[in-house]
Amino acid sequence: MDDERITIAGHPLVRLLRRDDDREAWVAADGDGAGVELHRAAAGRDAVLAREAEAVAAAAHPHLVPVLDVAHDGGAVLVRPLLPRDLAGWLLARGAPEPGEAVTALAPIAAALAALHAVGAAAGGVPAQAVRLDADGAPLLMAEGAAVEQSPPNPAWLESSAAVARDAAGWRALAETLLGAAGETMPSEVERALADRDLAAAGAALLAAWPALPLALDAPRAAVAPRRPVAVRRRERPDGMRAAWDAVAAALDRALGGATGARAPSGPRALLRSPAALLRRAPAAIRAVRPRFWLAAGAGAAALALAGGLAATADGSSAAAPLEPTPTVVAPDVTTVASAGARAAPSPEPAPPSSGATAAVEDDPVAATVALLAERETCLDAADAGCLVGLHDPASPLLAADEPWRMPADGEPELVQRLGDAWLLRIASGTAPASVLVMSTEAGWTLRDAWED
Repeated sequence: MDDERITIAGHPLVRLLRRDDDREAWVAADGDGAGVELHRAAAGRDAVLAREAEAVAAAAHPHLVPVLDVAHDGGAVLVRPLLPRDLAGWLLARGAPEPGEAVTALAPIAAALAALHAVGAAAGGVPAQAVRLDADGAPLLMAEGAAVEQSPPNPAWLESSAAVARDAAGWRALAETLLGAAGETMPSEVERALADRDLAAAGAALLAAWPALPLALDAPRAAVAPRRPVAVRRRERPDGMRAAWDAVAAALDRALGGATGARAPSGPRALLRSPAALLRRAPAAIRAVRPRFWLAAGAGAAALALAGGLAATADGSSAAAPLEPTPTVVAPDVTTVASAGARAAPSPEPAPPSSGATAAVEDDPVAATVALLAERETCLDAADAGCLVGLHDPASPLLAADEPWRMPADGEPELVQRLGDAWLLRIASGTAPASVLVMSTEAGWTLRDAWED
């Protein structure tokens, strides 16, 4: 795997946020798997990001989004905390805030701008999208493009700087928008402070006009901390079907435990120790597993039963034991289970000869795709950036997508065509049909691309 194709300054990339004349911005993962926002300078624009980092560090205000790290990788790189919620989105969802909420959103930003001005720097504007909200609803200014203009600052610079004027005008427009949505107008004391370009006085006057109130946050977003550590699984994938077995075994463990009222054995090895119990309880388990697990469950159960038969034979048991791996026993089991929840499609070309059960199941792209997509959904639900990188091909455009493609709840993979090491599958769905391209390599199965049909 070529890490250079999926990382910047050692940070695995998750998705592209935007590109403009100055930079490209990404959601990425740090060494602990926590989300970060990574900015890399466009060609010839390193100085813009260097000045920004200098200004933010000099002001050192708690309501400026800090720079966590700087690096150089194809351009200057700034690493900043991931704060996905912004004030524009909050106001759109909130509709009519309380005046105290407007104070909470505006006064700290005025103080952050005043801290920049106090070191001779300016942000050069305050769009609502640049005001980020942390998990508690505290506002922080991203200050992209900030720069130190005059060091040390003086009154003449404050009065003449066009960037300072844009800061005051931008904050004023933001305040008018929020107060207008709250049914209020700008206090005269705030207007006088803005006329003097005194953002600190403007924020203080706003606090004197109304008592501050916490921002009302919707519950799902409030539960997402900006730097919440996520569990990054160190994925050792010696073969492709091992991942499918692990995912299927976990689903069957939960289903079997629920069907019997007791905790089921954990993991594929535990299931192998009692294949007969697995087969007795398989119908109840399959009914409890979500549809997109059904086909993988059939392939996994058949493979596990086959492996159990091989182990019994190796121990000296009769070759005619019920779990003996003969084609007439294994093939109908897979077909029967798969027909309960997915339409299996035959391979368009003959499978190469195999000497064992593992190789036979590894060559099943449908079962591998079911397990791969199921694990991807789990990673997306957990916002596990490291996990997502491990599941995708290094060149996958899904890692840079603005919005991740999601497997439809009623999706059923069907094999369409093999293209060398790539397999094209159709996701049959009544709501969002799609196509996926998966890769089968020595390192295992990875997702190359997916698109809606």
